[in-house]
Amino acid sequence: MLDVVVTLFFGWPAILASVVISGMGLFRNKYQFLVVAAVLAFGPCWFLSGFPVVSSPVFLAPLFLFGAGFLLSRGHEMLCWLVALPYYLLVLSLFYVILAQA
Repeated sequence: MLDVVVTLFFGWPAILASVVISGMGLFRNKYQFLVVAAVLAFGPCWFLSGFPVVSSPVFLAPLFLFGAGFLLSRGHEMLCWLVALPYYLLVLSLFYVILAQA
């Protein structure tokens, strides 16, 4: 039971959910979706940074989504897309690394 919960909050389901929810927030111009996506992204980013000792700046990746949500709430749509882009590149690079190992 605990393995399922850990997989949901620290694995690919949480990463994919954060990407989908943040994409919905960007396309619909709703900053609330970006904040929810940043909260969902916190677990996987913390785990990828070298839990329990933080040895990588990957744990700061949800700050990009928080920043994008802040900019969207202020009406800066283009800057919002640019600030959210590093998070998407991080997920894309992680996906590429996983596929390259297979």
